[in-house]
Amino acid sequence: MGRRMKVAMITPGTFPIPSVKSSSIEMLVEKLANLIQIEADVFIFGTKFRKQLEFEQTGAITYYRYLKQEKTYIDQVIAELLELEPDIIQIENRPRFARAVRLAMPKAKIILFMQSTLFLSRPHIGREELLTCLEAAEVIVVNSQYLQDYLLQEFNGLSSKITVNHLGVDINQFQPKWHQEEKAAAELLRKEWGVNDKKVLLYVGRLVEIKGVHHVLEAMPEIIKADPSIVLFIAGSTLSPTSSNLEYVEELEKLAEKVKEHVTFTKFIPHNEIHKWFQMADLLVVPSAAEPFGLINVEAMAVGTPVLATHSGGIPEIIDDGKTGILIQPERVHEELIWKIVSLLKNPANLMRMGLESVMKVRAHFTWSHTAQRQLAIYRKLAGGKK
Repeated sequence: MGRRMKVAMITPGTFPIPSVKSSSIEMLVEKLANLIQIEADVFIFGTKFRKQLEFEQTGAITYYRYLKQEKTYIDQVIAELLELEPDIIQIENRPRFARAVRLAMPKAKIILFMQSTLFLSRPHIGREELLTCLEAAEVIVVNSQYLQDYLLQEFNGLSSKITVNHLGVDINQFQPKWHQEEKAAAELLRKEWGVNDKKVLLYVGRLVEIKGVHHVLEAMPEIIKADPSIVLFIAGSTLSPTSSNLEYVEELEKLAEKVKEHVTFTKFIPHNEIHKWFQMADLLVVPSAAEPFGLINVEAMAVGTPVLATHSGGIPEIIDDGKTGILIQPERVHEELIWKIVSLLKNPANLMRMGLESVMKVRAHFTWSHTAQRQLAIYRKLAGGKK
C-alpha cells in the first residue's frame, strides 16, 4: 500500500471553519475533509476568528488559521504550502488564489473549485485576468452543469479542464420528515410557532434581491385570499449589511406588513438546526433569479419536502419538474407562484408523492459521500494514482 496523499484545502477566509455559521463553501470543505481523511491527510487553511486555535489537529485533518498581519492571507498560506509540499492543492471559489499559488509553486497540482459566478465576473475580476487565473489550475471543478456552461461560453478552450461535481447533503442530519422522531420534532416546532393547523411555506436564504423572496411576499395577498390557512416563514439575513441590502430588507418588511398575520421573519437559524425547519414545512419556495446549484434544494428534498423553484441556473439539474418539485418560469414568477402554491398545498397526496421521489433522488445522487467519491477520483488521477 502506497503512502497517503496530502491534500491542502484553501478556504476564502471569509467565515470561520468549522462553524455552524459558515457558508456553503466552508461546509463543503468540512464535509469533504471528514470523508476523504480515510485515505488522505487533509490540511485546511482559513483565517482565525475569536477563540479559534491557530493550529489544530482532528484525526487526519489539520487546521491552519491566520491572523491579519502585514502579509496577506494567501501569502501566509503559500508560506506554509512551501513547507508542506502537498500532493494536491484545492482552492475554494477564489480564482486569484490559484494564480498566486501557481506563481509561488510552479510544479504544484492545483484544483480550483468554483461555487458561483460571483468571483468569475465583473466587478470582481476582468475577463483577461480571470483567464490567467483559470489557466493556473490543472482542474476546475464546478458544482453544476450550468456553471460549466457559463465558463465555456467565455473560455471554450478550457473544456478539458472543467468537470462537474454536484454538492451533497448529510442524510444522517436530514432525515425524512415521516420518521417518528423527526415527525415529533416538526410537530413540536409547529406548536411552538402556533401553526399546528396551518399550511407552511418556507423560504431559506439571504435577503438580497437576486434571491427573489420579494416575489413571494408580493404574491401573498392573493395566495391567502385563495387559502387563508397558508403561512410563510422567512429564514435568512443579508449577511452583508450594505445600504442597498438594508433598503431591500425594509422593502420586504413593508410587503410583509400587508399580510402580517401570515408572514414571520425568523432569526438566523444555525445549519445544525435548519433540518427541523425543512421537516416542519409543507413546501420550500426558491424564487431565485440565478442559483448555480442551491444546496437548500437538496436539503429540503432529503427530508421529503418538495421544492417550488424558478427554472434558472443549476436548479433544473436537481429538481425534476412535476416529480420531485415544481419549476416556474422566471418571466412569469408572480402568477405562477400564486396558483401553483395554492394548488400544491391543496393536494397533500401529491406533496407526499413528490416528497418520496425527492428522498429517493437525493439518496441516489446528492449525498456528501457521492461528492467525496467523485472528488477523490479527481485527486487520484491528478496525483498520478497515489493512494
